[in-house]
Amino acid sequence: MSAEWRMTVADVIKRPLFQHAEVAAGGQGLTRPVRWVHVLETADTGRFLNGGELILSTGLGFGEDKEKRLAYLAELIRRKAVGLCIELGAYIPHIPADMLELADHHDFPLIVFHQPVRFVDITQDLHESIVNRQMQALRELELYSRTLQQLSLQAQGIPRLLGHFQSAVHTQVFFYPLEGTPLYVPAPPQFVQLELSELLRSHLSTVPTKEATGGSLPLSDKRRIIYQPVVALGYLFAYVGLFTYEREPDEYLLLMLDSTVSALAQVLMRKIFAEEQALASENRLLDDLIANRTLPEEQIRALLGIHGRSKTPSFHVLLMDVQREVQAEAVELPPHELTGVFRSLFARLGFRSFIRCRGNRFYFLVVENQSFDDSRSSLEKAILECKRIVRKAMGEQSRALFGVSRSGDRFAEATKHIAEAEQALAVQGDHPSPFFADLGVFRLLFHIPRDPALRSFVDDYLGPLIKYDQEQGTQLLNTLRIYLDHNLSKQETADVLYIHRQTLYHRLEKIEECLGDTWTKPDSRLCLEIALRAYEWLKQLPY
Repeated sequence: MSAEWRMTVADVIKRPLFQHAEVAAGGQGLTRPVRWVHVLETADTGRFLNGGELILSTGLGFGEDKEKRLAYLAELIRRKAVGLCIELGAYIPHIPADMLELADHHDFPLIVFHQPVRFVDITQDLHESIVNRQMQALRELELYSRTLQQLSLQAQGIPRLLGHFQSAVHTQVFFYPLEGTPLYVPAPPQFVQLELSELLRSHLSTVPTKEATGGSLPLSDKRRIIYQPVVALGYLFAYVGLFTYEREPDEYLLLMLDSTVSALAQVLMRKIFAEEQALASENRLLDDLIANRTLPEEQIRALLGIHGRSKTPSFHVLLMDVQREVQAEAVELPPHELTGVFRSLFARLGFRSFIRCRGNRFYFLVVENQSFDDSRSSLEKAILECKRIVRKAMGEQSRALFGVSRSGDRFAEATKHIAEAEQALAVQGDHPSPFFADLGVFRLLFHIPRDPALRSFVDDYLGPLIKYDQEQGTQLLNTLRIYLDHNLSKQETADVLYIHRQTLYHRLEKIEECLGDTWTKPDSRLCLEIALRAYEWLKQLPY
């Protein structure tokens, strides 16, 4: 799209009504675009300007008063008006040197009419022209967007879309994916591409992906990069942008960029869906593992493309449950949409992932593509990003709970790791860590949930306390848990419970009455802590 839709001050002074006008100062600012025309006679009404207005005045409000006229002109400049047209006459017979100097200093066009002119004719003429140009620009934008949609359905969609974008803006454009090779149209020399890619990488890598927004990167006083993120389902895939020279990005340029970004997001999502369809054999493998069907190690390695005697890479199993607030018009979980996004996320963090979705639960088998010094930190990043994507795609009320197995190096034992992830997920509501390795005594309790011995153990150590709480409506059990968790520190326990220490002393006396005077001894403390966790675990079981 050309810039002809914008009416500049230079275009204005070519209109018939300006045939007796003269540019008295600020000639370097004639390229400023005019957004509207406004009659303004005093400086104190400058607050009504939005910027981009061409001002008409007779000098009625400032006339021969030096302070008033300089304050008036300075206010127009400060409010980002694009020029001032003054009709010479009784109020201001000539333009004083101080106004000319100030206008020249700021490249602010100051235009004088040497003959009387009707301001109403000027505003009508210019407003009609401005509106007509804007309507033409909107029609061109609509045509541009329709062409984008057509190109997005063709082969080589991304290069075609970039080519169409470049032909519309007449400058260098780029597509910078977070995974893959950047694409430039028109293609500059290879060494220039390398320099540009490094420049974009160093700048964009400092922006957190969850905060990715459009922006600009100055290259010089006159040259800058304008860019927008390509985001789908809350996940950042790439950036698209252009290089500008002596041109500020206006709303129509940004609208073209937005339309291009939307079309590219659709192309990328279709590409991901197609790739998901091609993963049928890998999906069947994960289905077998979830169903606890044992497969030989060599068969699994062959299905995963790991041949010969190469060392088996480490892997983890992750389980994710998506929980949503019940609503009248609840939307079904879109597994195929999110699966591709999650796969791309894990690939970016250095994992090859195999993902299946069953209802509201996702199963992840993530294999390390590289040697990690600390794979846990990378998994933690993935978990945080998955949670953010779920909230973005399914509403802020949605949340995702995770369970993560220990690291494994034999795929034939993957079902054991699935069980570990199941256990970590089962206690996620009460345990701060999703990692199986952090579960402590819960690792043992998981295997004996319905054994009568476990319930007898809880009843023997906590029964009197549980009964007292139920009959009296007290919170002695919770007080005991917090007191033991804080190593019998009365002050810390009182602070956590938001109670006075005297109230805590009273509760501890009641606990001793229920449990006996040996409950703080090491052996008794150990049994009580296990019983407390077993009690919490038993409450979660579907009896």
